[in-house]
Amino acid sequence: MPQELFFQAGKYSRSNAKEMDNLRRGLIWMASMCLLISGLCAQSVAAHPHSWIDMKADMILDEQGQLIAIRQHWVFDTYFSMVTLADAINEHGDKETGLSKMADQMIRNLTRYRYFSVLTIDGTEIELPRPSSYELTENTRKEQPILELEMRFDINRPAVIRNKNLIWSVFDPTYYIAMNYWTAENVSIKGESGAQCQLNLDSPSPSFELIEYAQNLDRTRKDTDGLGVNFAEKIQITC
Repeated sequence: MPQELFFQAGKYSRSNAKEMDNLRRGLIWMASMCLLISGLCAQSVAAHPHSWIDMKADMILDEQGQLIAIRQHWVFDTYFSMVTLADAINEHGDKETGLSKMADQMIRNLTRYRYFSVLTIDGTEIELPRPSSYELTENTRKEQPILELEMRFDINRPAVIRNKNLIWSVFDPTYYIAMNYWTAENVSIKGESGAQCQLNLDSPSPSFELIEYAQNLDRTRKDTDGLGVNFAEKIQITC
């Protein structure tokens, strides 16, 4: 696909992103099952990425303005959702049980990838614990079923963020899955002290060579580890 389909003036274009969304649904989607369901990242015949997740996040502060929790909300693409939902029902007999079991499996598999999430405060990385709660649910979008995964991470030790630079980024390191907030409005700061904070979303600006590399990965069978960070959005919060 041409570079301008993804980017405009070095930044993600919302209108172009919508065009990309319409086109990308025609890519082979079956391989998207491999990571979150089976925990494997086998190569496929289509260019990276293979699956798409739209995201929202809440940064939760206590009365002292310390970061105490992060709530993530992931919305999976239609095709991944349809196949996963059907598989959950076929394997476990009913939707409620199936989604619960699938959620358990997703969390187990994501643990080894640190939940695709990187949190740093003044350059020091804060490790996320296992989610204190999580849930996989079914919803609808354009009359099609979609799956949504919500996870809450309680920070082990409340983190002081006042007068510090907090950076939050969520991405698949291999760029097998594209993960986007698209706009800063999809990230919020919860807590009275949050009104004193400023939040910005920095869109990635990968080179044309990296875009072309991603498009041809499966044909050339090159290692993709480390590619995803080049396509990752960054949320910056200063309080």
